[in-house]
Amino acid sequence: MNILAIAAHPDDVEEMVFGTLMKYHQRGDNIYIALATSGNIGSNHSASRAEIAATREGEQLEAAKALDAKVKFMRFDDEDLCDTVESRRAFLNAIRWANPDVIFTHSPLDTSPDHNMCARLVIANLLIIGAKLVETEEPPMNMDEKKPSLFFWDIPGGFKFEPEAYVDISDVIEPKIAAIAAHKSQLVWMEGYLNHDYLESMRVQSRFRGYQYGCMYAEGFVGYQIHGFVADLRLLP
Repeated sequence: MNILAIAAHPDDVEEMVFGTLMKYHQRGDNIYIALATSGNIGSNHSASRAEIAATREGEQLEAAKALDAKVKFMRFDDEDLCDTVESRRAFLNAIRWANPDVIFTHSPLDTSPDHNMCARLVIANLLIIGAKLVETEEPPMNMDEKKPSLFFWDIPGGFKFEPEAYVDISDVIEPKIAAIAAHKSQLVWMEGYLNHDYLESMRVQSRFRGYQYGCMYAEGFVGYQIHGFVADLRLLP
């Protein structure tokens, strides 16, 4: 299968769905990652937006190596992702690029503006991925062959997110933490928002979802449901 994770920023994928992507990778599925922004304001230690974007794209490519993932950067401005014709077409093109069987993205309940908008842009494009009259660089998907299942991943801190499905990631928790740590520019940046260690907070959230599911570590998801595109929970690894 082709598995696509679409995120607002570099490090979002590693935080919330890396363990699940690793499970897919281990069984031979193809992993694709699309980033709406390159996180070009996510540091106070860089001289320019271009410099931090280049740094964060490099960190994302490094983190993706463990999954042998293909990565696409859409390069919208960090903290300014909006619903426009341009962003809709970029998201549609990214979905068609991956030709996915399964799509993962942020929850529309996430109160981070970029996270929320990313989810909305994925949802807005789901019904037209096969529409020949909506042209993008990549060709329309063949809807007779597949209709992707869309899953929303957890919210940082777990706020107001109630998973309906879980994936046991106990055996890949250390690669997950290592992948998050590849985003070196974010370790100091994120700890400015937290009152504890950034990597430990990621481990704690996975441990809590594992506690709920009855294992050591887990990631939680909610499936999207609309007529013709009801997420198939059986496609989770």
